[in-house]
Amino acid sequence: MREAPDGIDWVLWSGTLGLNSPLERRIDAAAACGFHQLSISPLDVALAEEAGTKPEDLGGRLRDAGLGIVLDGFMNWYEGAPIPGARSVAFTADEVLRMCEALPAESLTVFSRPTCDLPPAQVAASFGRLCDRAADVGTRVQLEFLAMMAISDLPGAAAVVADADRANGGLVLDTWHFFRGNPDYAALEALPGDRIFTVQVSDGGADLQGTLAQDTFHRLLPGDGCFDLVRLFGTLQRIGALGSVGPEVISPVTEAMAPTEAALLAKGRAQALIDQVSG
Repeated sequence: MREAPDGIDWVLWSGTLGLNSPLERRIDAAAACGFHQLSISPLDVALAEEAGTKPEDLGGRLRDAGLGIVLDGFMNWYEGAPIPGARSVAFTADEVLRMCEALPAESLTVFSRPTCDLPPAQVAASFGRLCDRAADVGTRVQLEFLAMMAISDLPGAAAVVADADRANGGLVLDTWHFFRGNPDYAALEALPGDRIFTVQVSDGGADLQGTLAQDTFHRLLPGDGCFDLVRLFGTLQRIGALGSVGPEVISPVTEAMAPTEAALLAKGRAQALIDQVSG
């Protein structure tokens, strides 16, 4: 990962501005607010190509704006039937890795499907094979645990990454999934900090809005909810895991804002949290 000028590689996770918001507006907001990377999805890349913009040209547009690329959201990296009917999660490894090479993407975020009957060793082997293929195109692979999916917590995701044992394989820690699932501080403190490739930060209310799957679209800005983000970020700082940070405040509130306003507000809240734990 390249060195960021201020010591933190700031990532704008597109959900903060709306997962389906116009891509050009996301790029402009990320660049205007001092982010170093922007997350885009395989579906973003595919739709852009259908509209006449090749992945190589899309990558050039982001680089011209001073932004690295995180390709975010890939499920079909291990054996088993993909989720039917949802184009956003139907991409194959071949398709996604071609995107990584063409853009090119610095990182690829993957997560599990809702259920998985495979033994842990087989899942880890699949992750390792994906890391090897991604290394050939210069991309790191970061596994994100999701509270409502088969790999639902930090211990489960960390075991996959450790068993695969690839230099370009690591973890995403999303504060919403950490607190809504199994907030295992012992597992976190046992991790080498450099295995956490990036941290996504948002807050949450004391009560769920509907199911977990529904509540994840009603996140709060850091400091507006009940998560003990100060403790979590203090732990992340102690283990050296705050090299890459970014807001992922998936919410109708931030989506309704002007993109630059939402990006700047969310980044400011994340920076204030880091400043607080840094003393």
